Amino acid sequence: MKKEEIREERIWVMPLHAILRVLDKLLRVLSRLLGAIMSLIYGLLLVSSYIVTHLICIALWFFPIFLIVFTCNMLSFPDSRVVRLFIVLVVIIPALILNEYTSKVDFTKIKEKLLLWRGPLLKRISFLRHFNQNLSGRLLQHYEKRWGMTNEEIEDYISHRAQLGGDVSISHLLPFVSQLCQLNKNAREEQEMFLSNFLGEDEIEYLFNMEYSYSQMEQSYQYWRGKEMGEKKSLMELLFKFTIEQDGIHNDEWNLLMQIMAQLKFNSRYIEYFKDRYSSLRTEFDDYKRNSTSSQGEYSTVSLESYYAVLGVEEGASVEEIKRAYHELAMQHHPDLPKNADRKEECEAKMMEINEAYEKVRG
Repeated sequence: MKKEEIREERIWVMPLHAILRVLDKLLRVLSRLLGAIMSLIYGLLLVSSYIVTHLICIALWFFPIFLIVFTCNMLSFPDSRVVRLFIVLVVIIPALILNEYTSKVDFTKIKEKLLLWRGPLLKRISFLRHFNQNLSGRLLQHYEKRWGMTNEEIEDYISHRAQLGGDVSISHLLPFVSQLCQLNKNAREEQEMFLSNFLGEDEIEYLFNMEYSYSQMEQSYQYWRGKEMGEKKSLMELLFKFTIEQDGIHNDEWNLLMQIMAQLKFNSRYIEYFKDRYSSLRTEFDDYKRNSTSSQGEYSTVSLESYYAVLGVEEGASVEEIKRAYHELAMQHHPDLPKNADRKEECEAKMMEINEAYEKVRG
């Protein structure tokens, strides 16, 4: 299935899956609650069945007596013999009969029946949980097989689209991506793989076959100019990452990226940030000057031998050799390369070391 169709179908599949998961949690709570209640009752019967029985009888005996006496005093009965006779007939005799009956109750049988009920009841609840879990799992497995994607992959795809601002923002992103694709047609396989993270099949096909007009490009520029700087920065980061997919950034791609930033009114600070971060990945080496991370005093006392070693070149290497070594190292360790996604922090530190060595060696 196409990703656009999966997104539409998933709208009702995932709520159903969520309901089944909630039902499983309710059954688990019910199972524990019933088990605890039945264990408590069994414990009471086991430890204090005799005491509980007689406490009930005493309560049934004395509370009605107290109630009747209190009522008679309130009504001021003249003859106390009538009250005593009423207590004997209505309260004491039934209480004695009840006490005699309860003393003959076989609590062992009650406990045995409780145990007989407890096992099958908990077993049925466990069966319902197992059935519900199977149903929930099979539901997701069925649709993952139908979709040709795991639920995690679909969630990542939807999350990436949301991070880019949704369908409207993506529609205004495509003209820029299309221009970059036209500049490096040999990298289509890598480009499609990158775009599949947030575009559907139809969108990718449309992108490679569509030539955007000047008015469409201007509409996209106008749309992104109205965005906050943070959103525009995220856009440019994505475009740079897209451009470095195959072998780095070519001159025409670099110039286009600079042009896009100029059109979107980026200030010099952000432009310097992107130059500093991505210049090392340019296929045609430039002489962009970074802000050195160490002082001139350090430079004068530290031997250049270690810096040459970092770049993997011998002392006295030509400028062209140094630039080539620098570019090759950047293509291995740059943190924004997809292959380095799992070691981003390590690559950030490595690139700082490589950049510093390059600045020192080229003087």
